[in-house]
Amino acid sequence: MTMLHPALLLKFGEVTFDDGGGSGPDLLLKLISLALWILMLFLVLRDQAKLKRAMADAEAARDQARRAHNAKDELAAEVGNLRELLARSVEGEPLTREMVMEGQLWRDVDGGRALELFGDPGAHILDVRTPSETAAGVIKGALLIPMDEIGQRRGELPADGKPVLVYCAAGARSAAVCEHLSSEGFGGLHNLEGGFGTWPGETQAP
Repeated sequence: MTMLHPALLLKFGEVTFDDGGGSGPDLLLKLISLALWILMLFLVLRDQAKLKRAMADAEAARDQARRAHNAKDELAAEVGNLRELLARSVEGEPLTREMVMEGQLWRDVDGGRALELFGDPGAHILDVRTPSETAAGVIKGALLIPMDEIGQRRGELPADGKPVLVYCAAGARSAAVCEHLSSEGFGGLHNLEGGFGTWPGETQAP
């Protein structure tokens, strides 16, 4: 709702007509005064509309600036990932097409390949399922940290540089955890495609 300055309302209220009609000059002055205040009211309303448009334009500009900043950050992250992949390639690490095309610093492995890489005792294996899911069994030797606790329990994650197998029930949450941890500087991450059910090796009670 448009709000007028109280002084304007008081002035406007002073422009009234006498019951008797008044003399010609007085009536003319009142009509001129009334016209001036109507013009002032029009100008105030017009200025308020301009102010609203200016505020909307400013908000749109801020939103565009935020989008540009986010795009810049995303581009910088993608370039950083590609540089890291290039360095790994130079060092002789075999990269998959998916890793290169997606700028992905971790790799997917199926159950058979995962068993080859992580079937030995002492291998680093991370289970990111919930306690209700792990109650039915886990991969032997796995560290149990639910996905939503990864942030506050980061200190428990292996930090010796050895490869880590991450798994969940179907492979989606573990992929998200791999993406997050890789952005935090963790390397050697492997996501078990298809999740716990595809593991062909030994399991145990949690």
